[in-house]
Amino acid sequence: MAKLIKVCPKCSKINVNKLIDRIGKENVHIGCVGACRKDRLYYFGKINGVYVMTQTEEEFIKACE
Repeated sequence: MAKLIKVCPKCSKINVNKLIDRIGKENVHIGCVGACRKDRLYYFGKINGVYVMTQTEEEFIKACE
């Protein structure tokens, strides 16, 4: 099943190009996830509409796979 990943290039702290290379451009949407006030110590975004926060970028990408 394909996953829809949504990350904000400004506040998600995710390297968008790295995410696209691993997950595929068709599965990654770049834009506001409505979480600018969230703790910026974490890497976060939405996976299939659910907020996911991890301590490392690699953990977030693995959650996307």
